Amino acid sequence: METKKTAGAQIKEIAEKVGVSQSTVSVVLGGRGDRIRISKETQKKVWDAARELNYRPNIYARRLRQAEEEVPYVLAIFWRTDNLNSRVGRFIRGVYEASEKRECRVEVMIQPYRPGELMRHGEMLSGNRISGAVISGLSSEDQEALEAGDYTIPIILIGRESTKFHCVMMDSYRSGEQCIAYMAAPGIKTAAFIGFDNNSRAERKMEAGFMVGCRSRNIRVKEDWNVYLGCSSYENGYGAAREVLSKIELPSAWLVADSRLAGGIMDYCQDNGIRVPEDVRIIFFEESGILKYNRPPLSSVDVPSMEMAETALDIMLLACNSQIDIPIRREHLPLYCIRESSGGLPQDGEGKR
Repeated sequence: METKKTAGAQIKEIAEKVGVSQSTVSVVLGGRGDRIRISKETQKKVWDAARELNYRPNIYARRLRQAEEEVPYVLAIFWRTDNLNSRVGRFIRGVYEASEKRECRVEVMIQPYRPGELMRHGEMLSGNRISGAVISGLSSEDQEALEAGDYTIPIILIGRESTKFHCVMMDSYRSGEQCIAYMAAPGIKTAAFIGFDNNSRAERKMEAGFMVGCRSRNIRVKEDWNVYLGCSSYENGYGAAREVLSKIELPSAWLVADSRLAGGIMDYCQDNGIRVPEDVRIIFFEESGILKYNRPPLSSVDVPSMEMAETALDIMLLACNSQIDIPIRREHLPLYCIRESSGGLPQDGEGKR
């Protein structure tokens, strides 16, 4: 029996036969050859080779070409299942608002994936169903498997470094360093980080920046004082506060890797007469609408998801229309919402930076 070939393998064969790039073949077979000025002669050669090699476009691609109003770009967003929080919503909104601003039509597909199982969806990346892919939350295992493949579409990694793919980053190290700068005061004696067992590279960088920033200000901090949790929950937040307070001397400063722990942490402090911010200054990672309504209002550092989404869309559009082969790397600064829990507001009041 003849082995069934993926669309990606077929596109590679067509590209080799015609003598053009795989991205050119993908654009022509996707019906966008005229729009980005690929010559009629080249388009004919591509289609002739496709027929000769018995190329079979998938149903989704045919729908795009046959629709009365073509959807020119299809962006797939791969997001880890254990990180499906409000950030993915803001990212999608960022893509939508950026596409409106640029007056281009973008259809978004969301593909959740479990850590270590990204390549279960690898055929999406090798086929012609999508114009580009954004991948967030990559583990080292997933990235190694991803980089072993060849793809015909632009791939943009969120929060990961790569020499092969485009990257949109946040300066996580600086965010940790800046957080202790906001909380530091003459009376602060110790500091601690509350994070997770399966922490990402970005979280590890944020923790490192926090630790270095503490030591540079003569605030005592030890790895043994930090707490690492299995998941976010009220109970874990409550227990983490109890564990940290059993180890360190007050007043103290804490950086907490997930704002969903806030309820448990704040209730433990209240139940045990720990004053925020007099005894403990706290900044939570990831802004949430409920943080500012707490008593006291809680400070946060957040990923600029909408700005990163806009950058990712721009990279995809540039790659689709220019067929660039050089990976682009862009880095964004974190957003800070400084409120009372970290020791007070900046002079200009609450702000995002």
